[in-house]
Amino acid sequence: MESHRDWEKIWFVVMLVIVVFFVGWSYTSVMTGDTATYRDGLPLASGVPKPLPNGTVVIYMEGIQWAWLPQNATEIVYMPNGTEENISVNSIITYVNGYPLIKVDPHQPVEFILYSNNVVHAFYLRLPHGPQNVNVVPGINSYSFFFAPSTPGNYTFHCAEYCGVGHSYMYGYLEVM
Repeated sequence: MESHRDWEKIWFVVMLVIVVFFVGWSYTSVMTGDTATYRDGLPLASGVPKPLPNGTVVIYMEGIQWAWLPQNATEIVYMPNGTEENISVNSIITYVNGYPLIKVDPHQPVEFILYSNNVVHAFYLRLPHGPQNVNVVPGINSYSFFFAPSTPGNYTFHCAEYCGVGHSYMYGYLEVM
């Protein structure tokens, strides 16, 4: 009977060590930005690569009841002397039937800086390499960084957190050209 309990204790310690290892590995991966895909929305943009890759399109997006409103877009370009330039590229933001359409190139790095002034929203974008799902809490910037898919196509983003009566109309399009 006593030997049976010893095996239970050993099994418990082995499982505890495995759980502690994976929790520590996940924590350090998120905090250092080494995760395979960047699912952020965490404070201080942890997980977003620093510095951003050359050619990154940064889009400031406001979530309101009941629409996504792209405020402006810039492209980050590093000059030969090492300085960073933010070039305004608002031509990539257009509207189709009142919904935002954002045009990017294949493999182009994209960063959404998301914010809300009224209620909690969630930015959800399904991409071939995995979905982006970021909670947008009022008054706090959230970040979503990804590389645009390699295949041209139209990808829909929408609000994944019920935010009121017009929630189902809160969407837009990411077009990879």
